[in-house]
Amino acid sequence: MTPTFSIGHVDPTAFDPFAWFNVVGELGCVFWVAAYVFIIWQCARDKSYGLPLVAICMNLSWEFLASWVLPNPVPLWHFFDRVWFFVDLIIVYQLLRHGRQWQTIPEVRDHFYAIIGVTTVLSGIGLYAFYVQYYDLLGLVGAFMINLVMSVTFVFFYFSRRHQGGAGLSVPAAWCKMLGTLGTSIECHYVIGMSQPWLGGLHFLTFLCLSIWLVDCVYIYLVMKARVTARVPEKTPALAIA
Repeated sequence: MTPTFSIGHVDPTAFDPFAWFNVVGELGCVFWVAAYVFIIWQCARDKSYGLPLVAICMNLSWEFLASWVLPNPVPLWHFFDRVWFFVDLIIVYQLLRHGRQWQTIPEVRDHFYAIIGVTTVLSGIGLYAFYVQYYDLLGLVGAFMINLVMSVTFVFFYFSRRHQGGAGLSVPAAWCKMLGTLGTSIECHYVIGMSQPWLGGLHFLTFLCLSIWLVDCVYIYLVMKARVTARVPEKTPALAIA
């Protein structure tokens, strides 16, 4: 446990895993695990990777910090952090195994592995610096910042992959991500509000959560529309009668 901050002064209700808002958040964590499983399954079929490259690197960095560096007073939450970390390693493997061949920018393809390494390291350093600078207890605000980056890049990911057969795109994963984030958003408004009074309000967190929800809804619409379009058979034009 890092000695940077003490959590002894925090209202213990914020860390009660059976408080209703934490139960909602824990259900959200289950949806997040399900989203990862759907992504991995879809990408195993498509021989691809299912999250935008930048989002994978940032996500891995946060999960490493949350699992092994930042303090967490709730064993159940720490358990989820480590489940996410180890499941995310499979997503990283899929990125390393299949990602290079899917790159359309020659420079990214040529320096693919170096880009992943540098992006992951810089993400970890930046997240830890944010945690220390702004006293981001448990790294929760940083997590939602990454979540918004992921949501926005998912939309561009869709527009890229729709011309590549929709590889790696999963409708169930899109729904699970949205529901998982909705649950953790509700939870964190209570947990952060009760444990971090020095923030002076939750305006930035509310902005992040609402923005993520709106962009996730757009992404769900896009992937569902693509799925329906793919299922509609093309009509054979009637032969002209001479």
